[in-house]
Amino acid sequence: MTMKNDIVFIALQLSQPRCIKRIKAIYDAGFQIKVYGFDSGLYNESLKSLPFPVERIIRRDKNQGKLKKIVSFVYSLKQILRDNKGSNLFYLFGYEIASLVYLLGCKHYIYEEADVTAARSKNGIIRNIMLGLDRRIIKRSYRTVLTSGGFVSYIFPEGAPKEKLIMLPNKLSPFFDEQKKHEVRSSEIDVKHIKFGFIGLIRYPNTIVRFARVIGREFPQHEFHFWGEAEREDYIDEEIKGYENVFIHGRFKNPDDLLRIYEQTDISIVCYDTNSGNVRIAEPNKIYESIFFETPIVVSSGTFLAERVQEYGIGYVIDASGDKSIIDFVRRIDREDLSSRIKTMKAIPWQEVVDNSKELIDSVKEYIYKDCVEL
Repeated sequence: MTMKNDIVFIALQLSQPRCIKRIKAIYDAGFQIKVYGFDSGLYNESLKSLPFPVERIIRRDKNQGKLKKIVSFVYSLKQILRDNKGSNLFYLFGYEIASLVYLLGCKHYIYEEADVTAARSKNGIIRNIMLGLDRRIIKRSYRTVLTSGGFVSYIFPEGAPKEKLIMLPNKLSPFFDEQKKHEVRSSEIDVKHIKFGFIGLIRYPNTIVRFARVIGREFPQHEFHFWGEAEREDYIDEEIKGYENVFIHGRFKNPDDLLRIYEQTDISIVCYDTNSGNVRIAEPNKIYESIFFETPIVVSSGTFLAERVQEYGIGYVIDASGDKSIIDFVRRIDREDLSSRIKTMKAIPWQEVVDNSKELIDSVKEYIYKDCVEL
């Protein structure tokens, strides 16, 4: 029995750690792969040393007009499909890729959805059209990987096609093993000098950046650290840069630098802006990072993530869209309460927060080794 052809991966942002983790898991399982990825220039440090072969990385020009960007994007996807007509299975990361590839006629694919793009739309008609297409893509996929339990009821309020779905929360890469866990050293937090940190692509000026601004202005005894690049330059303005207790460290390499970063973080700030519908239903990887590195987490109220944090008992839920609620939260921080949450995290087996792609790999194996596939 031999494999018929390649698995062709197409990723909108190839440097995204989740995409790298997923491709590596399938590549390490022994499958023949081809990888195509787009690069917007953001957090792309990891592209320098990818752990698998890459067919082509397509640079996206930020200076192109919107129409030209779309035309160029569609042309690139058509070319990838044309160059891989004999391929057995496509693996499509994200709605933007999947919707276009589906409309271009691709029939054999696995779809991975880590953000519900439709949920971001404030226009009800557009949102419903996008959700309708999303449901169709899922129903006609070989399998669809969802990274949050919050997506299921949102996309399929009247019942999901469970036989199509694989639930794979965005847990840590298997790079984080037992040895790495032994290297984690959580110490008692000095509540008189707390190091708050945000780790990732810097966005959400109404919550994340607001939190840093409040720390800079109201709490000179504490620190706020940004680890990562800003999605837009104006998110980190001169006021933020002017605070002596707010630090901007710039880009880092994921997963290699995470241990070093979390060693310098007492409390992880993950208060995403709930004005985005997608934020309310997503389950970001930060919850699993926080557990592994034994770092209490602060998240936004009214979100699926908040429910998960409360279930685990590993952090705090606040409304970070107003200065007062942030100030009240920081003033209430208690050493014993923090220690209790860290103790809870220490008791969670590290294997529980590290990715296990067995179900996905078994599904790919079943598909690839079928006797015949109608192409």
